[in-house]
Amino acid sequence: MSFRDWQPQYAAHGIATFPVAIMTNGKKPLVSHYPQFGIRASTEIVQKFPDATGIGFMVGKRSRLTVLDVDCPDDRVLVDALDRHGQTPIIVRTGSGNFQAWYRWNRESRQIRPFGEKPIDLLGGGYVVAPPSQGTKSNYEFIEGGLDKLDQLPCLRNIPTYTKGQAGAATRGAEPIIEGARNDTLFIHCMRAAHQCDDFDALLDLACTRNDEFLPPLLDDEVVKVATSAWKYTERGENRMGCPGVWFAANEANHLIRTDPDAFLLLSYLRANNRPARTFMIANGLERDLPLTRKRIAAARQRLTGPYVRLVRRASKYGGAALYRWNSKGGQN
Repeated sequence: MSFRDWQPQYAAHGIATFPVAIMTNGKKPLVSHYPQFGIRASTEIVQKFPDATGIGFMVGKRSRLTVLDVDCPDDRVLVDALDRHGQTPIIVRTGSGNFQAWYRWNRESRQIRPFGEKPIDLLGGGYVVAPPSQGTKSNYEFIEGGLDKLDQLPCLRNIPTYTKGQAGAATRGAEPIIEGARNDTLFIHCMRAAHQCDDFDALLDLACTRNDEFLPPLLDDEVVKVATSAWKYTERGENRMGCPGVWFAANEANHLIRTDPDAFLLLSYLRANNRPARTFMIANGLERDLPLTRKRIAAARQRLTGPYVRLVRRASKYGGAALYRWNSKGGQN
């Protein structure tokens, strides 16, 4: 099997594919922006990855396919699923010995474990690895039907329909993210996660995983758009979300630097290390971290108390060091 051999066969049936690396610890597309691939982009990428042994495609709107992913090798679970949701002429055995049942897309979303404890996912978004990809244990294979049966696929029956306020298994135990909050939630998630990502593809993978938990998930194009925006902020050095730091208004900084450099230095240290709602100490022992003597720290602390911080517990023999909290002016936004 090679991507060069099978890409044209899927393209002939209107399915844009892309090369995938399949490893013992997971699967990863070998190209960027794969959710946006059309037949032309799929054909052009063959020249770069002709010998790739994994092939994938987007389910949902782009391929017009929905996959019932039976995440266990027990064929009794597959038979039960087919009896409940409808027979289909295309059944796939995955590289790990599990099953995929292919159906015609009917605007289903991507839902992880929507049928309670049954090890079944409903994949109406995201991507799947397809036959004859080389898996970790065996090759993906059609055990019933094949690409010539694509025009005979039925729609799924008896699937959950989520409305606002309803949660599936993917969000059990937490409030679901529903329409109206999905874009902002995903953007914040991407901005915070981007600092730990080596490249855009790693961030996009995290974005797709988070999107799986939304009810319903965003369309794939929208996920790419959100992840791209977050990555551009990060590349420009403008992404401060989830990254501790210090911020001053220019007039505030200039005033403190000119009139009270000790207070400016101490305030900068406190802002860098204490979140807005945190209770913290301003002990004289900070002389180990700052180029200030104990006397200068104590004097600067006194001048910051009131305008920037407030005392919430006095120092005592039994209670320990004094504790402070930010006034609204003092903490970071």
